[in-house]
Amino acid sequence: MHRLLAALLLLGAATTAFAEAQATLDRTQITALDNLTLTVEVDDQVDNRPDFSPLHRDFRILGSKRTLIASHSSAGREVRTRWQITLRPRSTGSLQIPGLTLADQVTQPIAIQVSEVSPALAGQPGASTFFDNSLDSRDVYVNGQLLYTARLYHRDPLPTNARFISPVAGSSEVHELGERQQYSGEFRGSSYRITEQQYAIFPNETGPLIIDGPRLQLPRTAERDLIELQGETLEVEVLEPAHRSARGIWLPAQNLTLEESWSPPEDLRPGDRFTRELTLTVTGLPAASLPQLAITDSDDSYIEVQNVSLTESSSQFGLVSTRRETVVIEPLGSGDFTLPAIDLNWWDVTLDRGRHAALPARRFHVQAPPLVNTTPATSENGSAIQLQSSHFYLLIALLTTLSLTSSLGWLYTWSKLRQYRADNSAEEMEEEIRRQRKLLQANDRAERNTFQALAIACHQNNAALARTRLTEWAQNFWPERNIDSLDDICDAARNQTLDFLVLDLEQQLHDDLNLWQGDLLMQAIDSLRRRRREQHPESDTPAEGYLKAS
Repeated sequence: MHRLLAALLLLGAATTAFAEAQATLDRTQITALDNLTLTVEVDDQVDNRPDFSPLHRDFRILGSKRTLIASHSSAGREVRTRWQITLRPRSTGSLQIPGLTLADQVTQPIAIQVSEVSPALAGQPGASTFFDNSLDSRDVYVNGQLLYTARLYHRDPLPTNARFISPVAGSSEVHELGERQQYSGEFRGSSYRITEQQYAIFPNETGPLIIDGPRLQLPRTAERDLIELQGETLEVEVLEPAHRSARGIWLPAQNLTLEESWSPPEDLRPGDRFTRELTLTVTGLPAASLPQLAITDSDDSYIEVQNVSLTESSSQFGLVSTRRETVVIEPLGSGDFTLPAIDLNWWDVTLDRGRHAALPARRFHVQAPPLVNTTPATSENGSAIQLQSSHFYLLIALLTTLSLTSSLGWLYTWSKLRQYRADNSAEEMEEEIRRQRKLLQANDRAERNTFQALAIACHQNNAALARTRLTEWAQNFWPERNIDSLDDICDAARNQTLDFLVLDLEQQLHDDLNLWQGDLLMQAIDSLRRRRREQHPESDTPAEGYLKAS
């Protein structure tokens, strides 16, 4: 009995160890031209890339992708790391996926069978001409980039009038990348001339995507009829967007940079214009899908996008697109002005996580216009005095007459003056109301913008950025308070749930930033905003509700 229990315990321990790191294949029987997807998963968070060098002996690595999978339960939070590697066999026969090490755990080897390519799949009889196509991944995010490499193996030189036709993937965009390359190589021990062309495919719908291979057309001649050869059909899975920003933007890319160029004049006057150039460079997206960068909504400046330039180029990582905006800015008054920060959230498909690019807020000063000199000339004053002295007595008579007339109309003038003062007071009051409403609208716009920025940080589970965005939002939500820290926010909110979530945020900032989840904090902040609107439903903006409450 004791031996049986010991055997069961050893079996359970072996099963647990196997479950901690495991490897699976999408299939175990393929041909020499097929791709293979190896999935390696471990019950831990692994940031460093594992050592995949044991695979190079029998396989070519066409691409890899890491995914973090998090789950919550009563026992706590669990994190798993999954790697997906696309492989192409180097030879035929019985091959083996060797054991790989992840987080000090070794996966079990997997045996596969690679068969020869039939003549029908290899192209013309005798395999003298055939296509060998490959993809960098078997799944891709919608609107993301899928790299498709077409290689034509041929023994004889191609005629100059040979025609290559790009692959077709439904309604997806297909871009040729660079020039067609020609070189020599071997396939299964035979020498071939190789013509290679790379394409970038951008799917626009989720679900399975069928890609019809490229075609080669050799025109009819006196010695032969029209020859047409087509590559194999491939299928990939198009994934849903992993995250959309508050502006509804989804940018899956390999790399993204945001730059600016501007130099406002030092002696700016109201009505003067200057330009600001914004440049967005993205690897893995077409130029037409890049969003507008400039924020043209401003109460104190006229901002207009004067010119937009879109360019595309090719690199070893795919399509590189650039959007360059020339923005004209004209301040409408004098004083200190601020251009809002430009925030852009995008999805890094290599790391499979959200990232953030931003340009900080820019400030500039506009000088007040010079005052017009209204002092009259001294010579004119002297001439007027001399003229008055020569007619002194006549002036006394005129002044006496005017005094009598003024005395008779004094009561009338006094009553009109009272009425004028009352009208002027009403106009000043209306002007003050308009000014206050404009300030309220500006504060409400700032509160909405900072709330959206806070929502983005919470959705990305970025604890450090969420702390900064939370303070900025609180300064606009409670403008009557001097809020500079998380403690100030708790004092202003007087909410026990928010106190607990802020304490959790501070704890994660000191312990482990990667374990923080921002969904509960976002719900608490949204609840505060809804409660204010429910308490003052007649207010047009949250800022007006605050003023009525205070």
